[in-house]
Amino acid sequence: MSMLTPRGMGGQYKITGKLYPRMTRRRRRAPVVIAIVVGLVVLATAGWGVYHFTSDNGSKAAACPSPSASAPPATPAAPLPEPKTITLNVYNATKRTGLAKTVADALKARGFTIGKITNDPLNQQIPATAEIRHGFPGSTPAKVVAAQVAASTEKEDQRTDASVDLVIGEAWTDLATPEAVAAILSPPPPPPPTRPPGC
Repeated sequence: MSMLTPRGMGGQYKITGKLYPRMTRRRRRAPVVIAIVVGLVVLATAGWGVYHFTSDNGSKAAACPSPSASAPPATPAAPLPEPKTITLNVYNATKRTGLAKTVADALKARGFTIGKITNDPLNQQIPATAEIRHGFPGSTPAKVVAAQVAASTEKEDQRTDASVDLVIGEAWTDLATPEAVAAILSPPPPPPPTRPPGC
């Protein structure tokens, strides 16, 4: 066997010139390994993104509860008394004759229970449209009466019943319209629910 014959060829091949028979090389594993590493990196990045997104949403939901859950139940306002349950005295503090009777008739038509109709027993000068007098028990009924007269003033005295006095003053013109009264006495709408900043 020639010394130029590669070992293992058993003399089957003879080398002539400068050419040698090439043996089949093993496939390189580097591209496969790189592809596996890249795939693992992509999966890890995607998993981290999903975890970060869900954890942010969970913490934000905990920090930003729903309005119905966070807002305390609204306390309903105490209902105002009906005009028919209010005993209303009508007094005239002006020099216009018969004004107390005219106003009392108009208020009776609106459902009030009319008590006394006369001149002001305190004989005071009332520059406003009217003065609403009442004791502590009549504080809430006085609101219903005050709504009937624009720009009226209010004065609390020492009486112990819930009666109310409407004392007609010098600036008197007329009763407020039923629409204006209803707008004053209607309960305000509940405030919109608030959310913490960033929610």
